[in-house]
Amino acid sequence: MKSTLLVIIVLLTSLLPAAALDANLTDGCVEDYAADVDYFPQKIEVVDAAKFSIEYFKNYKVVSVADAFDGATDFSYALVQCGTPAPSSADFPEGTQFIEVPTGALITLSTTQLPALSQLGLLDRLVGVDSGFYISTPEVARRIAEGEIAEVGFGNQVNIELVLELEPQLVMSYGFNPASDAHPVLLEAGIFTALDASWRELSPLGRAEWIKFTALFYNEEERANAIYEDIAAQYEMVRERAAAAGAEERPTVLINSFLGYADAWFIPGEDTYVGQLIRDAGGDLLLAEAGSASSQGLGFEAVYEGGLNADVWLVETFGVNSSADMLALDSRFGDFAAFQSGDLWNNNRDENANGGNNYYEWGVTNPHLVLADLLAIFHPDLMPDHEFAFYQRLASE
Repeated sequence: MKSTLLVIIVLLTSLLPAAALDANLTDGCVEDYAADVDYFPQKIEVVDAAKFSIEYFKNYKVVSVADAFDGATDFSYALVQCGTPAPSSADFPEGTQFIEVPTGALITLSTTQLPALSQLGLLDRLVGVDSGFYISTPEVARRIAEGEIAEVGFGNQVNIELVLELEPQLVMSYGFNPASDAHPVLLEAGIFTALDASWRELSPLGRAEWIKFTALFYNEEERANAIYEDIAAQYEMVRERAAAAGAEERPTVLINSFLGYADAWFIPGEDTYVGQLIRDAGGDLLLAEAGSASSQGLGFEAVYEGGLNADVWLVETFGVNSSADMLALDSRFGDFAAFQSGDLWNNNRDENANGGNNYYEWGVTNPHLVLADLLAIFHPDLMPDHEFAFYQRLASE
């Protein structure tokens, strides 16, 4: 009788649904797999980014990256919860890469990927970078100097032997030109390589949202959601403050400088990443092509005619720290109204000893800080106590 009762209890227990998880597994693997359990109860939703998407299943998630470089087809990654069975590769697009998550050792090939690791608390997973020369993130620079993080090289000259020696489970690369990029070489060597296409995003918040892309490989969706929501809220707060300035108070803004080695002055279009930042900060970008998501090259004469009376000049040129540096590039710069008023600004306030600019590292993941700097430049009365993160006024010499 007792044995019969025990069999009945076992049978009834087996018919009960498996206990639901209340959090993603960020450490370790599943020890007792159940097909009806959702192993990713904490999910992300892509809000502002346009170049990656995510689809969740019970024990795996599929990440797609679109438009990683000109002419690129979509790249597909199947992220399988470790300790659970992988789905059949026959059900996925050709070329889909499979990886168990949470993954482990990581190599990044762009400085823009480092802030996300820092904010997500994942820097301890980093075993390699392309080069430490331009890196601004202090903990990464220190670990490189102490030999804890290796430098593996650039593009198709990446040191494959060293990469294999480091045994990364994930390499995070980017695409520009398959003929010279690292990712085809890494894939040929059988190394899981994910393409980061954040640089193709036009929206500042879209670029920042790629912190969620990184988080997906470590099941850190909850942390990424919280970080991104805070960034987006702060960005919106600054944008609303900028909107308080009337249309007649918006300064005209000239950007970039005429470089002596190139017969063009590149002006971002209205809908580019930079164009949106300037607009959201309450400025009007001069010479920008309306509705354009790319930059146009103009000759000096066209810029002289259209930008001579700009209220503010964002120089954004390496090695320029003073008005004297500007005149050394071209004496005609002294004719511009912004030069004469001293409203000359560069985004190089936070540079390392080698010229690595944190604007292009921390600023990508934290566009609210860039926007706040721009608002303080365009409308200083709206940001009276602002401490600049990336921009500084050029010294008058």
